Amino acid sequence: MTRLMPMTSFARQRNSGFTLIEIMVALALGLLLSIGIISLFGNTSRTNRLQNGLARLQENGRFAVTSMETDLRMTSAQYCSNFAGSATPGTVVPVLPLRAPVVLAPNLGLSDPGPGAGDASLATLNSIDSSGYPSTAAATAGYILSPRYFVQGYSCTTASCTPNGIPSGLPAAGTSVDQRLKGSDVLTIRYQRGTGWPFLSSNAAADASCATGATLRLNAQTGDDPLNFSAGQLALVTDCINSSIVPVGSVAGNVLTLGNLTSGSGMCLNSGSHDMRVFNFTSDFSTVTYYVRLREDKSPDARPNSSTSATRVIPVLMRRENGAEQELVQGVDQLTFRYGVQDATGRTRFFSAAEIEAGAGGLQCAPPPDGVTNEPGCMWRSVRLIEAHLLVNTVDEIMNLDSISRTYNFLGAQHATTDATLLPSGLKAGSMLRREFIAYVSNRNYNF
Repeated sequence: MTRLMPMTSFARQRNSGFTLIEIMVALALGLLLSIGIISLFGNTSRTNRLQNGLARLQENGRFAVTSMETDLRMTSAQYCSNFAGSATPGTVVPVLPLRAPVVLAPNLGLSDPGPGAGDASLATLNSIDSSGYPSTAAATAGYILSPRYFVQGYSCTTASCTPNGIPSGLPAAGTSVDQRLKGSDVLTIRYQRGTGWPFLSSNAAADASCATGATLRLNAQTGDDPLNFSAGQLALVTDCINSSIVPVGSVAGNVLTLGNLTSGSGMCLNSGSHDMRVFNFTSDFSTVTYYVRLREDKSPDARPNSSTSATRVIPVLMRRENGAEQELVQGVDQLTFRYGVQDATGRTRFFSAAEIEAGAGGLQCAPPPDGVTNEPGCMWRSVRLIEAHLLVNTVDEIMNLDSISRTYNFLGAQHATTDATLLPSGLKAGSMLRREFIAYVSNRNYNF
């Protein structure tokens, strides 16, 4: 008979399993561990969102400022020296007016013109009327194109802009998709780009011939842009001191034949004794306008931030060149410009566009270039510096931001926000970081 051995105490404990207390302790430890892991994951995720948002904000702000600085430095640029001479009120302060081209073509065809008579918004700038305002009418006689029309700013509130005649192609201000951002300024600048081409004239006596039917044989040098003229375009003929804008009737290889010039062709002031060049005024004279436009956020999880749109809208900085628009960066909540203006006394002070229009601070227009009177808005030809302020956000919301992270400074004032706070644009602030970026640009054409 097999004899059964008695069960030891160790074997009995092993077969009896875990006690309730052991199980509860194990569950508690597991729960604490899970909470720690979840908390660590949440904090890491939030930190990553903050870092990504801040990186995107910095990248967008710097790119916007760099892009704008490139254009703003070129404001009013013309080939070679841009000064008409030196006028000295008194005996101390020199005031240097910019050159003013002579226009001998019926239609300039410039986009985004300044306001016409009565602050009217115009489609194109074809000529200057007898009162000095931009006009859509064709010119019948030669005239001087004041550099006043090479820069025009607009101070905008939530309701309107000063002056009223903002470029006609811009959308109305509002809080819906594809509208212009309320409370953000608009700026239009103009400048000549490209290398131009030296030339020989059909007039052997003077290479400055500006007569209907005259020919200009372009003599492109190494490093010059490829020739890009076609019949019907305009040419800017310049000699480093004076310049004229003339129509091109026909093109044969590198030979331009001038079209019908308006009356007053004797106004053509090119001397023929300096470094003379021809530029394509139609394609290489740039009209650049900056403003902010609202675009739709395509993310299905985005919270609406506008009372007039069922979806979230994103403010986007736009660059419009000769009518063609380009999106630069997203997340620009506000755009404000200030202008350093040199008046007749030689003082340079900063003003908004509205203050320039109102003649704030006793502003007096500086002496004009030869052939130009003190036209409407004459202070704009004395803008020496442009200061652009951009309020940039993270584009995407970062939930559960503390009150300090939501606070931002803009134009010297501190602003504290909540999700529901309405910005000057009328959009809800949401849960985002915001920073101010400043482009402080000296107009290179006012510096020796």
